[in-house]
Amino acid sequence: MTSLLTNNAAMTALTTLKSINTQLDVTSNRVSTGQRVSSAADNAAYWSIATTVRTDNGSLGAVKDSLGLGSATVDTAYTGLTSVLSNLQNMRSKLQAALTPGVDRSKVQTEIKSLQDNMKSTADSSIQSGQNWLSVNSSDTSVYKATQSIVAGFSRDNTGHISFSTVDVKVGDIQLYDKSLTATAATSAKVTASTAIAGTLDFKTNDNEQSTLTIALGSGESADITLDKSSLTAHVKDLGAVTKDELLSAINNSIAASDLAGLVSASLDSAGRLSFETIGNPDTDTVAVNIKDGAEGTAIDIGFGTDEAVIYNGVGTAKTTGTGGGILDSGNTNVAAVAISNSTTDAALKAHIDTVDRAIAKITEAATTLGAAKTQIDGQKTFVDTLMKSNDRAIGILVDADIEEESTKLKALQTQQQLAIQTLSIANSSTQGVLSLFR
Repeated sequence: MTSLLTNNAAMTALTTLKSINTQLDVTSNRVSTGQRVSSAADNAAYWSIATTVRTDNGSLGAVKDSLGLGSATVDTAYTGLTSVLSNLQNMRSKLQAALTPGVDRSKVQTEIKSLQDNMKSTADSSIQSGQNWLSVNSSDTSVYKATQSIVAGFSRDNTGHISFSTVDVKVGDIQLYDKSLTATAATSAKVTASTAIAGTLDFKTNDNEQSTLTIALGSGESADITLDKSSLTAHVKDLGAVTKDELLSAINNSIAASDLAGLVSASLDSAGRLSFETIGNPDTDTVAVNIKDGAEGTAIDIGFGTDEAVIYNGVGTAKTTGTGGGILDSGNTNVAAVAISNSTTDAALKAHIDTVDRAIAKITEAATTLGAAKTQIDGQKTFVDTLMKSNDRAIGILVDADIEEESTKLKALQTQQQLAIQTLSIANSSTQGVLSLFR
């Protein structure tokens, strides 16, 4: 039936054309954007998930940048430590060479001072991103942190709570110098005899003559030094006329063979009085000398007196106190305080070598700590990069369009659109036949 009022064929063709145009718009948008879900209207659930993952990827990108900066800072500190370690090894060689008889120790000191300055300069210039972990000022709390935390990970739990993981570097364990060290430089505990010893001592007239010195530190270490004919034989030319220098050499060699090796040294002051002094910054603030009569014969007077159990105490500040302190400027690794001269005893020189050895061990440990942190940071960087790529793939699965499929569909819809337009044209022309009946 043909109607003048209603063209059913044209209405059907128009509805079909509108449907095709709607599909064509959707497909064209997918082809142009590359996404099948580009807004919440397309698929609210997928769009929400994809948006959250994109946000997480942005946070992971910031974490990756943080790891990069942290890695650079660790590299800088590690490079500084290895350079200082090389200087310490060189210093140790210089100090060992100074033990050679006839070496001018004042010239060796010039080389040591150059190495000390070089180590300080290296630490001061080990700066990355405004941070220096080797030369610090622990009193400046606005900048200094005993533990530096490098953001290394980001996660979101099923409740939406966000948390961050970190790689922690204990700067307090690797710092070489601390400008805030308020304690005075470590000084020694020292005790000096009340009177000068005689020009020469006779250990020959009575083979049983002896003196026993019990030297004790406040930290608990002690040793008995016995001076008699047998202990002096290897150090003197004439037991009937033992000189001050021979006696001093015998005492220091006996100390070097005792539990006080590297902790105490004997010397003579300008008045010829015998002194005992702590060296190498042992953890003590007192040194005591107890002169005892020998088991046989009489005690030799070496200036401390010969009374039984007379104790002479010396008090100093042999341990650094106060806050702060770095490996090379405080405690028993205070390499900055190492200084020698031609008057430095072999025992004191060996104590300086021990100080350098302790500093080498400490810096080796610090470099190992930094190396482990560097490995952890590099591993985390690789993981974060992989995780970001995995998130990108997840987003693609949710929202990306299949371009091959959509292109094929677009071509088909364009063909259908043309056919729908022709159908509508044919449907509209059917009324023309009715009009011809009235001509």
